[in-house]
Amino acid sequence: MRADICDSNDEAAVARFRDALRRLGAQLDEKGWAIGVDLYRLKIGDEQLSVFSDEWSLDIEGSEDLVQRVLREYAQTVA
Repeated sequence: MRADICDSNDEAAVARFRDALRRLGAQLDEKGWAIGVDLYRLKIGDEQLSVFSDEWSLDIEGSEDLVQRVLREYAQTVA
């Protein structure tokens, strides 16, 4: 499953997203780059979450359950 998180230049939203990942115990597994896109692979428990960041947006991809957990945690930081 894939989900858009925020504009990559929205510093407040990116900070809230990072806080949500910290609360979920995310650990950096790998960092990559591909023509204008930063790619981070994070481990959350036994699952892997991919985080894509380019000039326009920040989005995630992973199992449906993991993406939903990340979205719920992120939504709590916005509320």
